[in-house]
Amino acid sequence: MNATTHTHIAGGNVRRLTLSAWRFRRFANHILPAARARVRAPSRTLLRMTVVAVVGLWALCLPGSSSAAGQSSPGGQSGTNFIIGISPFLDNSVKDEVYRSIVRLIVEDLPLNSTLGIYDAFELKTITQVSLPNARVFNSPKARANQFAPAIRDLKLFLAQEHLRPTNSHLNFDGAMRLPQFLDFLAEKLPPTNSPSSVLLMGSPLYQDAKEPGFSMVDGYFPSDGHLRASREQSVFGFTGDAATVRPLIMQWMYFGDPWVNDLHKEKVTRFWALYLERRGVKLAAFTGDLPTALESFRQAATSAGASARHWTVDAEQTKIEMLRVSRGVEITDWLTRDTLSAAAPPSILVGPMKIGIRWKEKVDLDLYATPYPGAETLYFEHVRSPEGYYYKDHRSSPGREYEFIEFESPVDVRKVEAFVNFYKGDWPGGARGEVRIEFDGRIYGAPFSIPAEQGNLGRSGRSQQEFWTPIPIQKLLKLIQAANRDR
Repeated sequence: MNATTHTHIAGGNVRRLTLSAWRFRRFANHILPAARARVRAPSRTLLRMTVVAVVGLWALCLPGSSSAAGQSSPGGQSGTNFIIGISPFLDNSVKDEVYRSIVRLIVEDLPLNSTLGIYDAFELKTITQVSLPNARVFNSPKARANQFAPAIRDLKLFLAQEHLRPTNSHLNFDGAMRLPQFLDFLAEKLPPTNSPSSVLLMGSPLYQDAKEPGFSMVDGYFPSDGHLRASREQSVFGFTGDAATVRPLIMQWMYFGDPWVNDLHKEKVTRFWALYLERRGVKLAAFTGDLPTALESFRQAATSAGASARHWTVDAEQTKIEMLRVSRGVEITDWLTRDTLSAAAPPSILVGPMKIGIRWKEKVDLDLYATPYPGAETLYFEHVRSPEGYYYKDHRSSPGREYEFIEFESPVDVRKVEAFVNFYKGDWPGGARGEVRIEFDGRIYGAPFSIPAEQGNLGRSGRSQQEFWTPIPIQKLLKLIQAANRDR
């Protein structure tokens, strides 16, 4: 008989079990006096064996008290549901603390009549499940430790294993979890209910995915509010709003170390996840790097109302689906934002790392596109990483100080690089205007650019859209053409 079936039978035949317990008491009342008559001075060993037999038989009569009951799935019986999602890529230095905390939760802190499911929140797999019956015998930590030994062993094996990480040159997957996919996974696992389940995530809040690296939050990136209005087909953070994929959850997020570029990056990522979870019907009750705080919130969340997304609301003006970035300091953009240029002569080399950026003053949306050589990946707001470099747009850009740039970290041949500017959104009488800058060979070059169109076209391309685009004459900006003409 499998675990789930056994628990169901035990739970569904309370009357039969009660009758069995009554018969056992009659048996004990009838037999024990007779035994006492035959044995005037019973040994302590015999008395101890009798007590153990009585307790043991009583425990077996309790619903779900067998070892099989400890492995039934969450949601299989009424009570409180607890869920833990763990990254398979936790640092070895924190695994022992995680293991001891979860074991303590199982043997001491979980309330009776509750279930706990522990899952791999990246690979979306079940690690183990336990079901705690509503029986007084399980107030004993020793009884729980014996009952749930297989589940504790499963957890230990998971944490001890070195899980194979996805391969991507720009992502390390430290503590990585895939929250959107994990919520979909839970929606399939959990039955529809109005009672909220308490969820504890243990891993990094910075989303990383080798299949869709453009949505990763490392290096200061975070999603714009446009993702919160998108469908799942448009963004991994999109949501269809299907009621079948919504489960009432109260979430605690525990992360380790300091994954943030700075405090502003932490604020932006926290805000985004709170709003994203709110859209999916999930309340973010705790978001912390302190494990005791997260565990305390986790234990209490199922009986509390949870927290709201603070004062945060979705920015109605942010409709573009893009990844924004917080920088570590002003030096990263000084070459683009400064007022003076440093280059009066052509570069001394033709191959090397390069930065290309644009800046403008009006409150419109212009986009930069750049390709290092024919056939290579083009970097722009929807594709922010490639083998050669990355796209950067500072979220703090404001009217009079708008800018974005692309950096090719790997050496590129300046004669093969192509770049364009698109008028994406907004209105600009007389056409869009701005300045393009290039940092190459330790020198900064610049020149004005203009786009004939007076309003954006949302990035559409093709022969009929040429007035919304302008090419960047890279060799001319670097004064290579003038130098070539002088040499003739």
